[in-house]
Amino acid sequence: MSDHAARQRVIAAWDEAADHLEGFGAEGDFARQHLLNPTIFTLAGSLAGKRVLDAGCGEGYLSRMLARRGAHVTGVEPAARLYALCAAHERREPLGVTYHQGDLVELTLPPQSFDLVIANMVLMDIPDYHGAVRALCAVMRPGGDLIITLLHPCFEQSGAQWPAQRAVETREYLAEFERPQTFATLFHRPLSAYINLLLECGLALRRVVEPRLPDGVTLDGNDRDAHVPSFIALHAEKLATP
Repeated sequence: MSDHAARQRVIAAWDEAADHLEGFGAEGDFARQHLLNPTIFTLAGSLAGKRVLDAGCGEGYLSRMLARRGAHVTGVEPAARLYALCAAHERREPLGVTYHQGDLVELTLPPQSFDLVIANMVLMDIPDYHGAVRALCAVMRPGGDLIITLLHPCFEQSGAQWPAQRAVETREYLAEFERPQTFATLFHRPLSAYINLLLECGLALRRVVEPRLPDGVTLDGNDRDAHVPSFIALHAEKLATP
């Protein structure tokens, strides 16, 4: 199967997931509220007046949070039905977010036009992650920032098994492979694959965060993320050209 056909297959699968994502709260689900969002906003710093790209924005919850903090936000989403949810929400509650439907590997946005690019829980769902990261780097200005969040490649076992096991098992880590998940499929790669790609694209790694649950916060008593992280965030800066 060609890269294009593989991407279209994944996009179609996320299109089918649209019915399940419309119920997201204003700040997303539990993991986004308590782990991912605090990490993203801490790494992003002040957002007032920044030109921000929410790459693979889904139903748009993060785009709206960014806009409410004063950012000039563009959201890009390849799945037609998820894009439609974004557009419908902007019509109901205008926040000045500009949404585009498009494949991240084939971005048509102006080069060097964003101060900050965020790919929140996106790259492990994309077959051609090299093409996506290169496209994102192309639309960042020199000195701009990229924030990537991922399902932690080292600890991908479902958190549902934590209460019984109190451990996370990893049986295959170094190989790259595809496996089913709740929606679409997951493309597993070792963490080094992502980090090395950022460096190859001329980015400098500034910070790595493995989000931890705040004390006393659990998901129905499940405290896995107080001990073993489900997610990882990478913050990189695009080096200015000499």
